Amino acid sequence: MVAPLVHSAALALVVGGAACLYVASPRQSLTRARRWRPGLFAAAFLLAAWMVWRIRLAPGAAFFTTVAALMPLLIAWPSLAALRGRK
Repeated sequence: MVAPLVHSAALALVVGGAACLYVASPRQSLTRARRWRPGLFAAAFLLAAWMVWRIRLAPGAAFFTTVAALMPLLIAWPSLAALRGRK
């Protein structure tokens, strides 16, 4: 019963971290905020996701699970933004 909650929370943190990484990119024009804040939030979200996954997985497996979940999101965010900008 705890496993779905742990994995859902970790995936939500990874999605938040990927969104913060996308906003922190140098050519992003969604926000005019300082660039280091979204980067710090991204690091905090991804570290939290790793820590949540460590509840159920070994440390190495939790790290690679976090990275594996992050990779498709880093591809999806710019693609979704490009599709949204095209009308």
